[in-house]
Amino acid sequence: MANISTNVEKNRHRIAADIGGTFTDVVVQNTTTGELLAAKYPTTPNDLSDGILRAFGQVIDDFAEVEFAVHGTTQGLNALLSHSGGRIMLLATAGARDTFFIMRGSRPRREMYNNKFQRPEEFVRRRDTLEIGGRLDYEGNEIAEINLGDLQAAAEHARLNGIESVAVCFLFSYKNPNHEIAAREFLERNVPGISVSLSHEVAREWREAERAASTVADAYISPLVRQYLGVVESRLKERGLTVPLYVTRSSGGLMSVKQASKQPIQTLFSGPVGGIIGAAEMTKLFRTDNVICADVGGTSFDVSLIVDGKPRVVNQTTLSGMDIIMPVVEIESIGAGAGSIAYIEAGGLRVGPESAGAEPGPACYGKGGTAPTVTDAQVFLNRFLPRAELGGTVRIDRAKAEAALTRVAKLLGINTETLAEGILDITNAKMADAIRRITVEQGIEPRDFSIVAFGGAGAMHAAFLAEALEITEVVVPPHAGVFSAWGMLHSPMRHDIAIPFNKFIKDVEECEISRRFEKQSELAKAHLDAETGGKAEIRYQYLLDLRYDGQEYTVTVELPQNRTSVHEISEIFHQTYNQRYGHSHPDTPIEIVALRLVATAPMGNGVAPDTSSTRTTELKFAERDVMFGGKWLKTRIFNSEDLYQGDELDGPLIVDAGLSTTVVPLGSRLVIEARKVMRIVVGSMR
Repeated sequence: MANISTNVEKNRHRIAADIGGTFTDVVVQNTTTGELLAAKYPTTPNDLSDGILRAFGQVIDDFAEVEFAVHGTTQGLNALLSHSGGRIMLLATAGARDTFFIMRGSRPRREMYNNKFQRPEEFVRRRDTLEIGGRLDYEGNEIAEINLGDLQAAAEHARLNGIESVAVCFLFSYKNPNHEIAAREFLERNVPGISVSLSHEVAREWREAERAASTVADAYISPLVRQYLGVVESRLKERGLTVPLYVTRSSGGLMSVKQASKQPIQTLFSGPVGGIIGAAEMTKLFRTDNVICADVGGTSFDVSLIVDGKPRVVNQTTLSGMDIIMPVVEIESIGAGAGSIAYIEAGGLRVGPESAGAEPGPACYGKGGTAPTVTDAQVFLNRFLPRAELGGTVRIDRAKAEAALTRVAKLLGINTETLAEGILDITNAKMADAIRRITVEQGIEPRDFSIVAFGGAGAMHAAFLAEALEITEVVVPPHAGVFSAWGMLHSPMRHDIAIPFNKFIKDVEECEISRRFEKQSELAKAHLDAETGGKAEIRYQYLLDLRYDGQEYTVTVELPQNRTSVHEISEIFHQTYNQRYGHSHPDTPIEIVALRLVATAPMGNGVAPDTSSTRTTELKFAERDVMFGGKWLKTRIFNSEDLYQGDELDGPLIVDAGLSTTVVPLGSRLVIEARKVMRIVVGSMR
């Protein structure tokens, strides 16, 4: 752990915390010197806030010195994935009770040909789905008043059945929210303390099934997320924090705890997006604007793309069988983390998705775990033997890793070395497939990208992934082990507005779109001024959802702010469509389905000043035997502090950075660049 300076002025620190399935990562940056301190602590599942405070306790004592605080959480995501939320109720327009249950069919499109697919358990029971009289037409005009008797029956149902939260999704409420607002006011008067999620606030967009699913997801996680955020904020304030606590959005921006409590669904991917924002911040240092972000934590492998220096943000995602509407950084996540458990099924070796988590953790942690994991395989092969205790509490026990692996190896009739490498080969293959899903399957050539590896174990797998995908280089950023937390320090405040439009371009007045964007920009500015105190410069991004006449789904295009004429919009759409699908249809009418405004406000300084230097002392390293390709090879082991800009080292070698480990296999080369960026040139020596 780095030494902490005691001569620090008040209000001169920026802090961030990222809770993972195994470890909680924190970073503390001195805004005057740029010095960054980092720490890990085993995640505390029973009280996640305790892990945050214990991790921060390793690097900072006085939270009164903090001028900016941000937090990424997976509390809501975990509740959805584990179905650990409370009982909720759904209120639907009379006659549309089954919209949520029918969705788009019995299974997601991705599972269309999976004959083993099982539909996940519903988050709301049909008997807890009630019809409410009252009706709007497709333009939002009231046809029938809301039925107060139905609302009274709903309130009674909530009281009698222990309903914690209510999702309200009425037809065409994205055009006119009055009926939904009336329902909330009635429920809050008659069922004190109940949580109510309204579809026009969660996802003010068309597509009834998706809007209902989004509202149900928001209602399901609301009580848990609100309680959790309240506990974290209050405990930090008890320790002296005097500034607001911000939370990362799934879209990569920030929002206040107050706003996150109003829209818990926006926190679903709050944790993983930090590293992607950090990678986008550092693309200039990586010498490429196109990178594959490979984040390997204890529980999962999260992969995402940065194209032209920007994360890919989509407006819909699928989670637990539900199509959810919200801006989210496109992330492919699989259960293939460092804690993923290896086991035998049908006579063959399997790895993941179940993880040993923080408790008991991998066998090598010595906390009671007995099942072999990916980490145990790395430890047994001598690729991972950190010089310090993990999180300040966990000392790696190689003997326990070997014992866990040997038990499974005997059942398979193979030696322990073969099993350990087999576990890593299977894990690497699953990771490579996840990368192919967001590249090859979408017509993108992965060889045109570099891999940016982070997370505690990202750089242990990255060179092998690059080789499998024929990618020539891997970049390991500084502070890779806590890179998601570091990225949160550079996230902007963000506010998204979706505006239903539904007009063919030929019917649009020439200045109509620019006027609509200007009006929404004023609303976005008022929102961000309230969040930031009006001190930040706001930037706007104009987006349109477009499609050809007769199509079901849309293509989202970015519109330069000085190009809002009807003709220019048409040209941009034809070009974008042709780039994505290889053809376009200039003679076919174009429909504008929605306008989207993204407003962002920077919340702090960028990358710290470069303090890297060149070597003035003799290169220091240790050696140990490490297995690569079935052979024990004499391998150099470096501490990251002993490497300097300009160093070029041939593999096999391992770099121990304290909070992360980098593995450079035989045939590849490691180059140390400015700001301690490490570049692995894959297969350069073959």
